[in-house]
Amino acid sequence: MKTSAHQIAERYVRALFEVATDDAARAQVEKDLAVLGAFFSDKALAKVILNPLLTRAQQAKAMTAVLDKIKAHKTTAQFVTLLAARKRLGILPEISDIFSELAATSRGELKAKIISTTALAAKDIASLSTRLSKAYGKKVMLETHQDAGLLGGLIIKIGSVQLDASLAGKLQKLEIRLKAA
Repeated sequence: MKTSAHQIAERYVRALFEVATDDAARAQVEKDLAVLGAFFSDKALAKVILNPLLTRAQQAKAMTAVLDKIKAHKTTAQFVTLLAARKRLGILPEISDIFSELAATSRGELKAKIISTTALAAKDIASLSTRLSKAYGKKVMLETHQDAGLLGGLIIKIGSVQLDASLAGKLQKLEIRLKAA
């Protein structure tokens, strides 16, 4: 179930996506939002900007300084100013993630996450990307993570689909079968 903050972020992203009409503008806005999303992921920095004692004008001024520093696109600057005026700066990380997903979809890309026990070689990542691209008919962008708790194998997450070929997953399935017997 989506939270109300996520639903609000989705509405803002749809509006922003319509305003950033050409591919170059969308790419720049996506880059700007990724930087701002990372900025707000740092709790200490976000705490300063999101301080409830700051007025909307003070928050907008602080964000304008940040936007000038990163040389943000005009559309991004106007959008963030709007968020500051509406006291919605706290949902910037969610907005960044949703915009990135929407932009990737519009480019015909699909994001996938691979979780393995150890770091995968570049050729293995390229091979997996190629195979998944053929299977889904879209360019697949892979994000790799490591989790030693898998014991071996890997897990691939694409959207709501999860392919679990890990040893830990197989042991878990075996445990469920043994309990059911």
